[in-house]
Amino acid sequence: MSKLLQTWVWAIGLCSIAPVWAQSAQPKQPLPMGVCPLPTELFQTPIEPIANLPKGAIGVRSERSDLDYRTEVASFFGDVEVQLDNQQLRTEQAQINQQSGAINASGRTRYTNGYVQVESENFRLNSAENQAYISGAQYQLVASGARGKADILSLSPQSVRLEGSTFTTCPTTDPAWQLSARTISLNEDEAFGEAWHAKFELFGVPVVYMPYMSFPITDERKSGFLFPTVRSSQKNGFELEVPYYINIAPHMDATITPRYMAERGLQMQGEFRFLTASSRGQYNLALLENDSSRTGDNSRFLWRVEQEHTWGENWRAYANGTFISDDDYLNDFGSDFAGRADAQLYRHVQVDYLSEQWQVTLRSEDFELLGNFRSPYRTLPQISSYYTYTGPFGLDFDVFSELSHFRNQELSSDYATRLHLEPQVRFSLEQPGFDWLAELGYAYTYYDQNEDLDRGLQENPSRGMMNFRWRGRLNFERQLEINGASYQQTLQPQIQYLYTPYRDQAGIGIYDSTLMQDDYQGLFRARRFSGLDRIADANQVAVGASTSLFDSQARELARLSLAQIYYFSDSETQLLEQQGAIAADRSDLAIETRFRLNNRWYVDSAIQYDMELNSTRKSQTSVEYRKDSKNLMQVSHRTVTSILDDNIEQIGMLGVVELSPRWQLASNWYYDLHHNRTNDALIALQYSDCCWAMRVSAYRRIDRSFEFFNGQPVIGEPEFDTGVSFQFIIKGLGSDNQSLLDLLEQSLFGYRQPFHLSN
Repeated sequence: MSKLLQTWVWAIGLCSIAPVWAQSAQPKQPLPMGVCPLPTELFQTPIEPIANLPKGAIGVRSERSDLDYRTEVASFFGDVEVQLDNQQLRTEQAQINQQSGAINASGRTRYTNGYVQVESENFRLNSAENQAYISGAQYQLVASGARGKADILSLSPQSVRLEGSTFTTCPTTDPAWQLSARTISLNEDEAFGEAWHAKFELFGVPVVYMPYMSFPITDERKSGFLFPTVRSSQKNGFELEVPYYINIAPHMDATITPRYMAERGLQMQGEFRFLTASSRGQYNLALLENDSSRTGDNSRFLWRVEQEHTWGENWRAYANGTFISDDDYLNDFGSDFAGRADAQLYRHVQVDYLSEQWQVTLRSEDFELLGNFRSPYRTLPQISSYYTYTGPFGLDFDVFSELSHFRNQELSSDYATRLHLEPQVRFSLEQPGFDWLAELGYAYTYYDQNEDLDRGLQENPSRGMMNFRWRGRLNFERQLEINGASYQQTLQPQIQYLYTPYRDQAGIGIYDSTLMQDDYQGLFRARRFSGLDRIADANQVAVGASTSLFDSQARELARLSLAQIYYFSDSETQLLEQQGAIAADRSDLAIETRFRLNNRWYVDSAIQYDMELNSTRKSQTSVEYRKDSKNLMQVSHRTVTSILDDNIEQIGMLGVVELSPRWQLASNWYYDLHHNRTNDALIALQYSDCCWAMRVSAYRRIDRSFEFFNGQPVIGEPEFDTGVSFQFIIKGLGSDNQSLLDLLEQSLFGYRQPFHLSN
C-alpha cells in the first residue's frame, strides 16, 4: 500500500506530514429472513480522526498534495479525506482556499456531518460561513435512515434544504412510496420535516398533491392525520374513519376521529389524555347526533372517564366509568372499553388512604345492566376501613368496618343504609413443610331500610354471628428421573374446616351480594356470597390436593388439582328463591389441570363435576399451540348447564399464522352445539413489508337482542351481522402497532390465555 500523505491546514498556514494507514470495513452478516434490511450507509467507513486537531481547523489526508503559497490554495489528489469539526468529506480530489475558507471537491464525493450523509459528483463548502452546497446529490439521514435525491442540497448547521427532491423511509432500492417535492426542509433539532408543492407517490404513481405538508422523520409525536380505516357491514353500511392527532404538550394529547356510516350518519369521536408524575387520565366521547337508521330518540352517545391521582405515600384516588345512551350501543358500534358480549357496565370513584396498619377507602359505585332487568343499586357512598395489628404470641388482630348507603337507580324511595363491623383474631404458622391458619371472628351488621315498598323487608334488621375457619396445608416434594432427565414433583394436600351459624336473613334486602363460583380455589374461600347482605351458614370441611411437575429449570410442566366440600349440615341461607341453599351432602368435584407438553403446546382444563348426578355442570378445556405472537392456534370447548333455564355447549377455534415473512392470516370460529349455529366468526389477512402494510378482514357474529315484551325477553330466531374492513398503512409516516392477535381479542369471544372458572 502506498504511503498516505497527512496534511493539516491551519488558519495560519500549512503544516507537517505523517503516515496514516487506511482501515478496512468489516463485512456485514446477512439479515434473517423477514427482517427489514437496513439502508446502505453512504458513508460506510468513518474517517480515522486526526489527533489534536483544533476546533475550526481543517485536517486533510491524501495520497498527493500540491501547495501554492502565493495563492494560498492547496490541491489534494487520491483518496482525499477532509475533516472540519464534526464534518467529514471523502473525495477523489479537493481544493482548499485558505483566504476564503472554501473547500471544493470533484469526482465521487461523500460527506457527513453526523446528521446527514450525502453522495454527489461535486461539493462546495464555505468553512467561514459553515455552508455547503451540493448538486445532483443522494442523501440519507443518519438516525432514521430516511433518504432521497435532490437537484440542489444546501447544508447549514443543524439544517438541510433540498430543492427538486424526494424523501422516503423505505430501505429498498425501489421504494413503495416517496414524497416528491419542489422544496424539502429538514432540521436536526426537529423531529419533523416540511415540504412545499409535494406529491405523494405510491408505487411510482402520484396519488396526492399538497401545497404544504409536515411529516415525521423520527418517532416523536406531531399533530396531523393518522391512518384511515375503511369498513362495511350490514348494520352500518360503508364506514370511513379518519383520525386527527393533536400533540398539545409533552404530557398531553388528543385525537379527534370523524366516523362516517352510510346507514347511520356522521359520528364524532374524541379522546384526551394526560400523564404527569402524580396523575394520569383519559377522557373519551363518541356522539352520533342523528342515527338515521332509527326512529324516535335517535341520538346515540358513549362517554368514558378514567383518572388516577397520587398524593404522597399514603393518598391516592381513582375514577373509572363508561356511560352509553342505550343498551344496544355496544352491539351497534363496538368500543375499545367494553366488549359486545358484556352484560353490564361498572363505574366507580374512590379515594384511598394506605399506611402500614390502616387502609381506608371512600367509594361510590354503580352498575348499569344492559337489558330490561331489575335495576341495580348505586353505592352512594361507601366508607370502609381495615386495621391490622400484630400482638403477642404471633396473634394478628384485624378490624374491618363498612358504612354503605344504597339507592335504587330508578326508584329513589328504594334505599338502605348498612353498617358492618367485623373484628377478627388470626394465628398463622408457616414452615417449609407445612402451613396452617386459624381465624375466629364476629360479624355484626345493622340495616336501615325503607320497608314501605311491600317487599317483606324489615325496617331495621340486624344480624350478628361468629365465624371460625381453620386451614392446614402440607408441602411435599421429591426428585424424579424420567428417561434420564431430572424432575421435581410437588404435592400440596390441604383441608379447611369452616363454621358459621345460621341466621334468618330474609328481612334483609339484596344490595351487593351474588353467588360466587365453586372452582378449586373457590371451595377454600371463607364465604360463598360476595358482599355482606348474605352470609351463608356453614358446617363443612373442604378437602383438596394439588400436585405439580417441574423440570430442571423450575418450569411447571404439569399440574393437577382436585377439591370437594363435605357438608355436615344443610346450608339454609338463600340469595334469590332457592339460589344458594344447599341440601346435598357434598359439593361438585372441582378439577383443574394444566399441561405444558413442550415450549409450544399447552393444555388447560377446569371442570365442576356433579358426583350425585354423574354429570358435568361446568367445564372449559383448551389446547393451544403458541410459537410466538405471529403463530398461535387454540381449540376450546366449554359447557355450562342450567343457566337461565338453558344449557351452553360451545366449541371454538382460533389461530394466527405467519404464512411468510410478509403475509399473516388470522381467524376464529365459535359454534353453538346446543343451537347448531355459528355465533362468531372472523378471518383477516395482512400483508406487511418494510414500507407499507395492508389488512383485510371479514366477520359474521350474532347480534345481542335487548327486545322485551311485558318484561320478558323476546325469544326468536337470532339475527346476524356481517361486515368487512380494510386498512392501508404507510410505514414511516406514522404507526399502527395493532397485531392480528389484538384483532381477535376484540371479537365477540376474544382470545384469552388461559381460561379459568374463577371469578
